[in-house]
Amino acid sequence: MEVSTEIIKEADVLFISLITGMMLLLVYDQIRIFRRLIPHGTLWVGMEDMLFWIASALVLFAMLYRENSGYIRGFAIGGVLLGMLIYNVLLSRLVVKASVFVLKKILFLISRPFAWTARLFCKPIGFVRKTGKKVVRFMKKQLKKVWRTVKIGLCKR
Repeated sequence: MEVSTEIIKEADVLFISLITGMMLLLVYDQIRIFRRLIPHGTLWVGMEDMLFWIASALVLFAMLYRENSGYIRGFAIGGVLLGMLIYNVLLSRLVVKASVFVLKKILFLISRPFAWTARLFCKPIGFVRKTGKKVVRFMKKQLKKVWRTVKIGLCKR
């Protein structure tokens, strides 16, 4: 008993649809990781989601065009949805949590030298700022005295 080439082709399309669904959700998880590392408002979240879904539609169109000659078949769309569901149930939570944890640790380690350097410069900069304020105050007082003297001299004439 031999399986027809049509059925093999449809099984290939289904498999590629499953993989495409998983990849789309993996990309969305990258967006979710970015949002957890750098929180932003609803406007940016909405724009990111809109761009993601536009890109997803283009990817799905390209996949259907390449694999199924552009025919929209229910099993292909179902395969994408099933791939998304499988990835969401099995891997999504783990990928997001582990990635955020690792990236936060990496960012912490990278930022440490900058924090130490900033601490080294804070005291001298604070001293210069404090001294600068005192000098400005002193100069302001001196200029007021000079201005009063000039004003008095001009008024006497």
